[in-house]
Amino acid sequence: MKKTAFSLALLGAATAPAGTAWAEEAASAWTFPGSVTVVSDYIFRGQSQTWGEMAAQVGIEANHESGFYIGFFGSNVSDQWLPGATLETDLYTGFRGKLGADEQIGYDVGVIYYMYPGADWDKSGFNPPAYPVGTTESSSLDTGELYVAVSYAFATFKAGYMFTDYFGWNTNNSGVGIGFAGDLEAGIKEDDTDGSYFYELNLAYEVAPGWTLSGQVGQQIIAESEGLDIVYYKAGVTKALPESFALGLFWSGTDEPDAYENFLSLRDTIDDSDVAQGTFVASLTKTF
Repeated sequence: MKKTAFSLALLGAATAPAGTAWAEEAASAWTFPGSVTVVSDYIFRGQSQTWGEMAAQVGIEANHESGFYIGFFGSNVSDQWLPGATLETDLYTGFRGKLGADEQIGYDVGVIYYMYPGADWDKSGFNPPAYPVGTTESSSLDTGELYVAVSYAFATFKAGYMFTDYFGWNTNNSGVGIGFAGDLEAGIKEDDTDGSYFYELNLAYEVAPGWTLSGQVGQQIIAESEGLDIVYYKAGVTKALPESFALGLFWSGTDEPDAYENFLSLRDTIDDSDVAQGTFVASLTKTF
């Protein structure tokens, strides 16, 4: 009995380092980059999500050495643009890697789901008695999108396809003649806006140590719509700072479709904003 116990103890001692090494190797296969950002205006494809106000944002990923990743992004938003919404929480996952013998070509394929806790189009201010034309019916803002990106050197081309309605837009809440004060001929022509898509080209080039110039141009196509498609672009510079901070300054603009001019607040139906107007955007980011 004593001999058996002693033998088991020796076996355990011999295998313990191997088990520890395996655990350490498994742990090293994952990295968990994250960031916290303060931005003067949250611009998404040319449109302000915060009604021109500041936003605090956080993001974190779990990246496996195989190329698989899963991530989270969160930001405050405005219920003047997104009815009933004060918070955006996104979940995304995908696979990224390199192609070619010299691994100069990068790729990224994934899916993202934009979520707005508590938000719904039935919380729009455009309901009786404030808006006697008709009741804005329930419609979730949550939106799912498939995306693919290909990069080479300092350029990345990205495209995406929405397999849900475009942030809940339909003929009831964004129809022709009722949804856009800037252009009453603009709006959704058919009930569903699933099948909306975008494509964009992004550039980022380090011109000097710590200084990166970047630019973007793209277009959002909204399915079954008239006068709502939007071309967006931005250009600016990012300066890396000590302690993993970075400061950015960008100009963001669009082709300014009339539909987005004098857009009436979805909170009170009184305030208005040019949600797609050109603007300077400053950001401060801490990565970890």
